[in-house]
This record gives sequence, structure tokens and C-alpha cells, in this order.
Amino acid sequence: MPTISDLQYGYDNSGLEAYLEEIKAMFLDEAKTRVEDISAIKTCCENEWEGKARENFVANLEKDSKHVGEQFEALYQVLVNEINSLNAAMANKDEELIKVD
Repeated sequence: MPTISDLQYGYDNSGLEAYLEEIKAMFLDEAKTRVEDISAIKTCCENEWEGKARENFVANLEKDSKHVGEQFEALYQVLVNEINSLNAAMANKDEELIKVD
């Protein structure tokens, strides 16, 4: 935990960046990997189902799982943008808080 003298704007900017990276690594990347891993479903379909419907189902599942993974990335970027916006607002507030007479 940083001391007050280590902080630029009353909060730990580098700590916030590290926290965002931790969120990405621990949650986003893990969720994306799991949602895109359809190997067990694909294997089950291949073992238990024949025909064009199976091929279409698997193709749609592959496409949809990749889409969900992309949405995780997009949502993470929204989070980063919101936090960066808050950081900018806090820095602006700090600059305007006390005026020099």
C-alpha cells in the first residue's frame, strides 16, 4: 500500500493499472478461454450425432463462442475507459480544488 507521499492525485494510479491487469488476467482471460473451449461439446456431438444438423450446430457453436469471447474483450475495454475517465475527472478536480490567490 503506497503512502500519501507516493500518490500523485490522492490515489494510486499505477496500482489501479495493476488492478485492471489483474482483472483481465484472472477473470477475463479465464472466462474467454473457457467459453471458447467447446472441445467437450464438440466431441460429444461427434460421438452421438450424425448429419448436417450436427455440422451446423457445431459451426454455430464455434462462431457464437468466439463472439462471446470478443464481447468479454469489448466489455473489459468499456471498464478500462470508464476507469480512465474517472481518473481524468479526479485529476481535474485535484487541479481545480484549491486556487492560488
